[in-house]
Amino acid sequence: MQEKYKRSENEIMQNWNCKKPILSIICITYNHKDFITKAIESFLEQETDFAFEILIHDDCSNDGTRKIIQSYAKKYPNIIKAFYEEENQYQKGAEGRYFFGELSKIASKYIALCEGDDYWNDSKKLQFQVDFLENNPKFVVTYHSCKVIDCDGNIMDSGWTKFDYRDGSGYDMQKLYLCLPLRCVVYRNIIDFLEPNLLQYAKKIQNGDTFLWTLLGEYGDAKYIKEIKPAFYRIHIGGVWSMIDEKERHMMHTKSFYNMSEYFASKGNVNLASYFLSLSMYYLSCASSINKMQYSDFTRVSKSILGNKSVYGGGCIGFLTYWYHLSAILQISKKYKRAA
Repeated sequence: MQEKYKRSENEIMQNWNCKKPILSIICITYNHKDFITKAIESFLEQETDFAFEILIHDDCSNDGTRKIIQSYAKKYPNIIKAFYEEENQYQKGAEGRYFFGELSKIASKYIALCEGDDYWNDSKKLQFQVDFLENNPKFVVTYHSCKVIDCDGNIMDSGWTKFDYRDGSGYDMQKLYLCLPLRCVVYRNIIDFLEPNLLQYAKKIQNGDTFLWTLLGEYGDAKYIKEIKPAFYRIHIGGVWSMIDEKERHMMHTKSFYNMSEYFASKGNVNLASYFLSLSMYYLSCASSINKMQYSDFTRVSKSILGNKSVYGGGCIGFLTYWYHLSAILQISKKYKRAA
């Protein structure tokens, strides 16, 4: 997709009542050549009375995405700040740079998220969300609805989005009773992801948006703004999350929830540590096809472990290691049974 340049930089900035941005759009992109123009244009279409900036991080794309970003950064130098990797950091896992934490550190008072293959559909979106947060200090995040589309932009009737669109408490977010569509949020920039203890866990957690909601839940509630038109979440063959199979998703949840359990245990929050350890064991059982086990089967065990003060660096690790071994044994056993 070619660049469009629908509005000039001066046209975008003409109604801003200040020069310093109070909101940063963080856009993470990789090999989104066919989609990144749509995303950037949806950012530049925002009509606000406040200054905003666009922080685009390209994780070493090799399909021409970088060239498109560079053309926009040149056209909108006071709005777009682009960051380019020479090596793909996502593939390095925990050994890679935690660029989301680095971008959050330099971001403004508020953060909006949208990845390079998704886009917004309401030019008043940011104004609605910032106005609400400015006037309602009890809330830490606002969000709206989204729709799922395929690579050609056709709306899909699928089970990908299972969001319960409603207001929610901080407790709801901490327990993931309320999960938010990443491309629809604006939240207060209050989490220091570069704090050493948090950083070591954040780098290991693949479900980073899930972790973000639990962290934000400590600071306030969530507001659903129904007046904002839905954003679009794109399912395509290059999607990191949308194209992996169910078992791999279960394993990603297993590892992420386990690391979240350790993080909250290190903070002395036994309740959340126990909760996420239970979720980790549950998803491990799902990945292992232990069909008869339910989430409730694990809660008593994890609470017992954490209640006995083996909260960090011992009991949890030993117990989850046991479950990994058990799942492997069960898989081998099933193969032998099928062979027989």
